[in-house]
Amino acid sequence: MKQEEWPDLPVILLVVAFLVAGGAVALTYGTARWIGHAVTAFTGLALMILVIFSGVVQKGRIRSIRIPHIFRFHRMAAIGFGLFVIGTFTLGLLTTQGGGGPLLTSRHGIIGLVLVLLVLSQVVPSLLVRQRIRIQTLHRFTGYAIIPVFLLQIYIGLVTAGIL
Repeated sequence: MKQEEWPDLPVILLVVAFLVAGGAVALTYGTARWIGHAVTAFTGLALMILVIFSGVVQKGRIRSIRIPHIFRFHRMAAIGFGLFVIGTFTLGLLTTQGGGGPLLTSRHGIIGLVLVLLVLSQVVPSLLVRQRIRIQTLHRFTGYAIIPVFLLQIYIGLVTAGIL
């Protein structure tokens, strides 16, 4: 029996993640914003875990799991995570500006900007440079740097929203 392959699984997962996060934000906008914050935070966390997991499987650090088209899966998950981070940062800026608050003066806003810059330094070279070996160190360093910054961003966001 031939193993069934799901080459479009990354796209399906990313679309579902964006729909869940977008729906939560849209349904709670102006009322219970903490729900939108919480759903968005944990959707982003799930996307980040997909990127990390697919990266370690691709590099062979987990040998017992074989995923067809793992490079494509990792690339799509990373691009989706990057778009998610940039999108939620932009939404945060628009929400803050719409509420009359000062932009990028809170810890949450500044860490969000740092996170966006890290994501851009991770994704842009990966899309532009054909010889992966040239960017491997930068890619690995920024990838691992994103993890604690993203976790800190989630924590500060949930504290700011009054959840924690």
